[in-house]
Amino acid sequence: MISDNPGGLPRFCHPYHGGWDVATIALDIPESRILFVCPVSCARNICLNAVKGGYKDRINVLALTEDDIVSGNYEEKTIEAACHVLDTVEPRPKALILYVSCIDAMLGNDHSFQTQEIMDRYPDVNCFVLKMCPITRFSGDLPLVALQHDMYAPLPEETIPQENIVAFIGPNIALHPDNELVQILEDGGYRMLHIQACDSYEDYLRVRAAKLNMCLMPFGKTACEMLQKRYGTPFLPYMARFDFAAIRMTITKMCGMLGIDLPDLDAMEQQTRDVLRSCAESIGDTELVIDSVATLFPDALRETLVSCGFKVRRVYADDVSRQEPDADSGHIRVPVERSYGDTENVLAIGMAASSFEGADKTVDVFYDNGEWGYYGLRKLAERIREAAGHPRSAAQVRREKEL
Repeated sequence: MISDNPGGLPRFCHPYHGGWDVATIALDIPESRILFVCPVSCARNICLNAVKGGYKDRINVLALTEDDIVSGNYEEKTIEAACHVLDTVEPRPKALILYVSCIDAMLGNDHSFQTQEIMDRYPDVNCFVLKMCPITRFSGDLPLVALQHDMYAPLPEETIPQENIVAFIGPNIALHPDNELVQILEDGGYRMLHIQACDSYEDYLRVRAAKLNMCLMPFGKTACEMLQKRYGTPFLPYMARFDFAAIRMTITKMCGMLGIDLPDLDAMEQQTRDVLRSCAESIGDTELVIDSVATLFPDALRETLVSCGFKVRRVYADDVSRQEPDADSGHIRVPVERSYGDTENVLAIGMAASSFEGADKTVDVFYDNGEWGYYGLRKLAERIREAAGHPRSAAQVRREKEL
């Protein structure tokens, strides 16, 4: 149980919430492997996620004892464990991530000598450190911000020739191939690069060749600034705001920066509005509640849904939605009192809103699930239909495809 603000109600933080933990995010780097160096209690949730998520074969754990921590022996044990992993795993990973926990931050360790020793022994392996430090969640060094930055910091300092590549930085999931951003880029002769969709470590290294970085989530802004400083790559901080004006502005800016012909945005927007209105009609009087775990900008989503005929009862907002749109991050503000209302006629978008309202129908989405823009809104309408028990008929599917 955790409480995100002084005096707030506690909420349950279950180990598989949203399907994304620090290990899953880091393993977006292709051909990588993780060695967790932490007390066994810290590794428990990670291991449960790994089993459930199907990536247990990419994770090893060095479980620390009190003796290891007090004596400092675990520094040498970390090197020994890393070498054991690299000697036994086939094929050998291209990147080995030493993942450390809060206890390491409290001790103030410098891991540069460890990573250098490992890379001296295994020149074909890039070894670097990532941090699992929820104790910094209210500090200026927010965990998800630091994680995104530290995932791209190990890229070589050397620049390489630019290619027709647009890299997407920040979200955990690559945009769907049917997303309009991907299609616009492909039609303009560009490749969309997101490390989660990369097949090889070499593709991860090609982030350096991007002509533009698209900052999909606020967590990636610091990483984009670092890449701009190091390689001169400009970035467009559009963020995943589900309002039509922001979508139109982002596509227009991206096409202008890359010299791509602007598509028919009026037709795209009208198609999306028609799909949303059809969904709103199908669920009738069902009221929606939205939280900032589902989408970082729930107020923008509420305005869009209301404009298309949905009834939105309540928004559980966070600091991001109340500050500037490019703020790094925030935390959900738990209500002092819960108001359950008629839960039989409530559909929650997000697990936190579902918990607060006691909703019996929930769209389980975590930070937009990598979906954005017109495509993302149409996909959300599909999820709402399914959660409400009113899936589209075959005729509706055909009609929406014809729009």
